[in-house]
Amino acid sequence: MTLRVAAHVDLRYTTRQPTGVDKHIARMVRGLAARPGFEVSVVAPRGQLVDGDLPSGSSLRGLPVAPIPLSNRTGRLLWALGNRPPIDRFCPGVDWVWSPQELWAPARYARTAITVHGSTYFEPSFPGYHTAVARFERARMEWFFRRICRAADLVLPVSRYLERFLVERFGLRPERSVVVGNGVDEAFFAAGAEALSPLGKGEYNADRLLVVGGLNGWDGADSILACADALAESFPNLGIDVIGTLDECGSLAASDRRPNLRRLGYRSPKELAVLMPSYLALLYLPNVESFGIVALEAMAAALPVLACRLTAVPETAGDGAWYVDERRPAEVVAAVRALRADPALRRAWVERGRRRAAGFTWEACLERLERALQNDARPRDARRAGIAAEVEPS
Repeated sequence: MTLRVAAHVDLRYTTRQPTGVDKHIARMVRGLAARPGFEVSVVAPRGQLVDGDLPSGSSLRGLPVAPIPLSNRTGRLLWALGNRPPIDRFCPGVDWVWSPQELWAPARYARTAITVHGSTYFEPSFPGYHTAVARFERARMEWFFRRICRAADLVLPVSRYLERFLVERFGLRPERSVVVGNGVDEAFFAAGAEALSPLGKGEYNADRLLVVGGLNGWDGADSILACADALAESFPNLGIDVIGTLDECGSLAASDRRPNLRRLGYRSPKELAVLMPSYLALLYLPNVESFGIVALEAMAAALPVLACRLTAVPETAGDGAWYVDERRPAEVVAAVRALRADPALRRAWVERGRRRAAGFTWEACLERLERALQNDARPRDARRAGIAAEVEPS
């Protein structure tokens, strides 16, 4: 039996530099399309298409596409207010409409599945938790989470942490949830294997630390800046390289005043994988994290990880990370001192991290998604009637 799946996608997330959610969309949609027993197409707003096809720079280019004759904004507004028009009107005959990026649209006949990536604005550890913007985003996402927890046939959080959040706060029934996870690109495993091979150089610079993501509130800019100051006092020659473009103005100005911080901008996954083994360690102190792919990528690439225990980080990093208190830069200084002084200790943390990362592959994520889509075989008419009773306006 072949399952026909329409991936409901905002194409802007497929034409940007592939990090985070963008990477998940590309790996999962294309991966599912390559698996036997699935026919995968893309359903997207007509205004995002180019001559009726996916943009040339889209990571999903080459897949068949069904246009939605509504703008992205109009479609979201209509589906926020009610259940019309059903999205499978625009991709008739599909078995599933699946959004890999938190887009909700009701369907009349097809089953619906939706991947959940984050709960940023609900996290008290988010620096802007009490701002007007955060309150607005919480209200908007509250509607979204309640809707999908009531109406979607399958909810696919990327971590157990997120699943617990949805179950406890929004009443998601566990039997309608499958944790699909995230994977580590093969380039990171290959870079780590090369660094550790007998023919590899295995060299690293004990005077360089790495930060990935950017200098912003959710990625822990406050903690990074405090650690930079503490490290400068203990190790005058040690520097911190920041890879990423998600920088906030205030953090940028603060980094410019610290000579031991250097911003390297964006690096592709392949470039990042090659660079990682050459550093002493990854400094990973996000204030909010719903999964933690950066930590796993570093582990796969033979780079020790100094991590905080906030939100989903401990679940994902497991026993592969050296945990520090992000509020106590002295703990980071002590960890850096230990790694610099003892190459064998660093090698032990590299090996622990590699073992941890080995359990996180895109193939494993695709297997979980495949089983989830194949196992939901409830009669459509009965299922639809129940969902309509829950979500139709009275």
